[in-house]
Amino acid sequence: MENFHTFLNRYLLGWKAADLHFMKNFIDDSFQGIEVRDGKITTHGKDASVTGWSHAFNYFKNKEMEWILSPISVLPLNENEIMAIIRATMTLDGKLIDTSNLFFQTFSCENGVWKLIRTYEETGVSNS
Repeated sequence: MENFHTFLNRYLLGWKAADLHFMKNFIDDSFQGIEVRDGKITTHGKDASVTGWSHAFNYFKNKEMEWILSPISVLPLNENEIMAIIRATMTLDGKLIDTSNLFFQTFSCENGVWKLIRTYEETGVSNS
């Protein structure tokens, strides 16, 4: 089994590289997501999550943008599940944007493979 911290580093590198195929492979088919944006709560499954990543990666593809991904905490939930809390923001044209998104992502390990099974995301968190 791959050590979770090694996996998390690989996962964050794939995210920073805007590699949609890479990210899609780490989202489990049973994935459930919750997003809070401007006080409104939405839920989504794997297909909508992959579509969202695709739109984000394509939107920033030809812009001078860099992801800044900061793991805040890693919490074991049980013997097969670990939650990673990640603050995600970016620079655009060399300047830090005003907000971050805070991800509470739960990963499960089956047959030695880590997969994202749940996420809760708070958008628009102030960077100041």
